[in-house]
Amino acid sequence: MNELDTKQKILVAFYTEYQKDVPNMKEVTADAIGIEKDQFTVAIQKLENEGLLNGAKYSKGGGSTVPLMVYTDFIMVSGYGLQYVEDKLGIQATMTSSEKLKEVSKRAGSWGYKELKDFAVKVTTELIKG
Repeated sequence: MNELDTKQKILVAFYTEYQKDVPNMKEVTADAIGIEKDQFTVAIQKLENEGLLNGAKYSKGGGSTVPLMVYTDFIMVSGYGLQYVEDKLGIQATMTSSEKLKEVSKRAGSWGYKELKDFAVKVTTELIKG
């Protein structure tokens, strides 16, 4: 299994938050997963274009091709995006949310992605608290 690129890290972070009964996609930020803001914004655009995510809103202006800001409040992982992450990480679709989050944390830790692992642990804790 290969390591994750920037887009995949972001998709896994949204997948992780999605596992909660009531996900708060605003929690998925560039800072939370250790990615530069413009990379985060452009990667979300690409993930939407590829059909893996949907629902992002952008604030554009200033003459740059990169939006000034991305609003993640209403982002959802598409069915294709869920399947993509589960295939990439070797997660069975029939696992419980807690089991899926443990796998994400384990994989992120083994690849040295501290921020992504910490994010997965945080979401797991919130899921357990209910």
